[in-house]
Amino acid sequence: MSEDVQETRKIRWLKATVIGLGVIFLGLATLLIVLIMTGGPKRTPSATATAPGSSIGVRNVTVEDLEFMIPRNSRVAEVFATGNRIILRVRLADGTERLYALDGETLKPLGSLTVKTER
Repeated sequence: MSEDVQETRKIRWLKATVIGLGVIFLGLATLLIVLIMTGGPKRTPSATATAPGSSIGVRNVTVEDLEFMIPRNSRVAEVFATGNRIILRVRLADGTERLYALDGETLKPLGSLTVKTER
């Protein structure tokens, strides 16, 4: 008889575990559906966003073809944009790197910095 009691306890424990896992699964599925339907977590507006009712200045931007020459056998490794500056990280043929700073509005070069490693 004690074997039957132990089997009954195991079955009850197994049923409780299956029900608990089912509830967790349904909860996660509901959460996923709600997040998808509402577009994900709410994001706060950035500090640069304009307040409602404020006037926004309109700018006319003209696009022109510009050329920026980099040394032969070099390649652009990365491009960074910060504020109104664009930084190009160029890997030169000899392994050194050069950073070029460009104005973000006119795309005119502002200067460069060569990064060399000590040998």
